[in-house]
Amino acid sequence: MVAQADTTTEKPTAQSEPQDQKPDEAELATQLSAMLQACSYDGKAVQVDPRSLREGGEPAGSEAVETIMRFTGLPQNFRIMESEVPNAAAMIVLGPDGVPQRVIAYNKRFMEQVRDATQNNDWSPLSIMAHEIGHHLSGHTLVPGGSQPPIELEADKFSGFVLYKMGAALNDAQKAVATLVPDADGPTHPGRAKRMSAVKAGWLDSCEQQDGDCKSGAPVATATTSKLKTEGSLAQVEPAPAQSAPASAPQQPQRAMIDGVSAPMPKIPGPADIIMPDESKRIQQADAKRTVQIDRLPKLDAGATPGKFDRFIYDEVGIFSPTIRDRLSKLAYDFAAAANVEIVTIVAKDLQGRTADQYALEAMRQLRVGKLEVGNGAVLVIAPEAKQTGVALGGGLLLLYDDVEPVQKYLQAYLDLVSGGAKPQVASTTLAEANYRIMRNTKDLEWSIRYNSLDEMQAASERMIRENSAPNAPSNPANTTSHKLLRLEGTIISKAPAMDDPGLGINEPKTRHVGPAMHVRTTDGRDAVLYVNDNVPALMPSGLEEGKRYSFVARDSVLKGNVPQLDLISYDLLDE
Repeated sequence: MVAQADTTTEKPTAQSEPQDQKPDEAELATQLSAMLQACSYDGKAVQVDPRSLREGGEPAGSEAVETIMRFTGLPQNFRIMESEVPNAAAMIVLGPDGVPQRVIAYNKRFMEQVRDATQNNDWSPLSIMAHEIGHHLSGHTLVPGGSQPPIELEADKFSGFVLYKMGAALNDAQKAVATLVPDADGPTHPGRAKRMSAVKAGWLDSCEQQDGDCKSGAPVATATTSKLKTEGSLAQVEPAPAQSAPASAPQQPQRAMIDGVSAPMPKIPGPADIIMPDESKRIQQADAKRTVQIDRLPKLDAGATPGKFDRFIYDEVGIFSPTIRDRLSKLAYDFAAAANVEIVTIVAKDLQGRTADQYALEAMRQLRVGKLEVGNGAVLVIAPEAKQTGVALGGGLLLLYDDVEPVQKYLQAYLDLVSGGAKPQVASTTLAEANYRIMRNTKDLEWSIRYNSLDEMQAASERMIRENSAPNAPSNPANTTSHKLLRLEGTIISKAPAMDDPGLGINEPKTRHVGPAMHVRTTDGRDAVLYVNDNVPALMPSGLEEGKRYSFVARDSVLKGNVPQLDLISYDLLDE
C-alpha cells in the first residue's frame, strides 16, 4: 500500500511562508494530519495521523528492513517509523524543512496479526515490508486518491524477487497475498490472482538469475529457511555469504539528506584521472586470480511488469575486468546513495532484434532504473557482438542533454580499442568512464518535489526575484526556482496544440530539443504547456490521452509570461 500527500488541501504558500522558515511541531503535525492519506495492503482506504509516527520504534522493524535491503544490492532512500497506522505504508511526509521525505511506517500489532493469520509464517511480514520497500526504491508516484494497479503489481514483483534471494520458497513468498488480499480487483489494488502472479514473476526472475530449481518452487540453496529467526513481530534472515550486501554500502561520515537519508558523496574520477601502467599491471595480475562474472538478464518484454534492478552492472558476455567491475559497482552504489541518481551498465549478448538505444530504453523500464516519479536513471548498453552502443536517460536526466553523443563516445571507445587489438577486460575502463561523465554532470541536481502547484511555484519565484534584486543582496545562484521540480494536476486539452497559438506561446526550439508541446489546463483553470520527450511515455505505466486528468511532475523551464512552459518528467493517470 502507499500513502500520499493530498495536494488539494489548503496550506501556506511559498509567498506567505518563506521557504527557509520552519513551522513549529504542532503546526506541522496539523498540516500533515490533513494531508496524508493511505490505502491498506488489501486496498482499503484509511487515514494516517502523522503524529503517530515514531522514528526508532521497535528495533526489529528497522532491523528487518536492513536485512531486506542487504539482499537488494541498492542503497536505502527512506526512513523507518513505527506507528499506529492500521498496517504498513509507504508514504511521503513533509519534513520540518518543507522538503518531502520518503517513509515506511508499520504497525507492530498488525505484523503480529499477519503471522497469526498466515499460520505463523515468518515470511509473510517480511513480504509486506518488501512490498513497501519496492514502492520507494522504484520511486512510485504517490498521489491523492489511492494507488494504481500497475505500481502495486510492480511492488509485489519486487517482493517476490527479493524474498527468493533471502531464501523463501514460492508458497512462502505468496502467503501474505494469498491470505490477506481479496479475490476481486479494486480501484487501486489488483485482486489476489494478479498479485500472486506478480510475486511469482519476481520470484522466478530471481531464481533464473541464480540458476535455481525454479520449477519446484524450492528456496535458494545458499539462503535456506533454516537461517530464518523471529524477533518479536518481524522475522529476520541471516544472510548467507553468497547473498550478502555489496562492500559498497557507505560507511563514511554522513553528508547530505536525500529523501530523509544521509550519505556521503564519493570521489568521482575526472577526465584526467587515468589508470597508469603500473596500476594497470596490478589490476591484470589481480584479475588473473579471479573468475569473470557472467550475469543473466530477463528477456525484454514490453508487456512485462517492471522489476527493480539489483546490481549496477550486468555483464552477459564477461568483458569486465573483475577489479574494474568492483570499483565501478561500489562507486555507482555510493553515488546513488549520495546523489539519488542510478546508473546501470549492461553488456548485452543479444539485443533481441532491437537497436542498442531501444534496448537501453526498454531495459530502463523493465529494470526500473531510476525512480519513476523523477526520472533520475540512466542505462548504458554495449553490445560487443553487434558492435553497437546505446544510452537511455530517465525524464529528469533527459533535460540535461541535447543529445547523448558525449556519453556514447566513451562506449564507442571500448569497441574501437577492442577492434584495434586491446584485451576486452583492459578496455573495460572506458565503460567506467562513461559512468563518471554522467556522475559529474548530475551530482548537484535536486530530486525532491518542492512545489505542489503552479501558484506555489510562481509565488516562490516572485519572492526569490525580490530577494535577489534587493539592495546589497548577496549573490545566491541557488535562490531560484529554475530546474526545481513541481507537481500539478490538470487535464490534457490537446497533445498537438497549434504552434502559432498566441495564447500558449509555444517555444518552437524546445519542441525540437525536448519534445512536442502539450496543452494542459489545471484544476483551478490555469493553462500550461508541457514539453514531452518521446521516452517519457515509454517509461510510464499508462499513456497520455486528451480529455483525461493527470498528476504531472515537471521541471521549471520558463515561468515568465501568462502561460508557464514546463518540461514533463512523469505523470499519473487520475481518471480512468
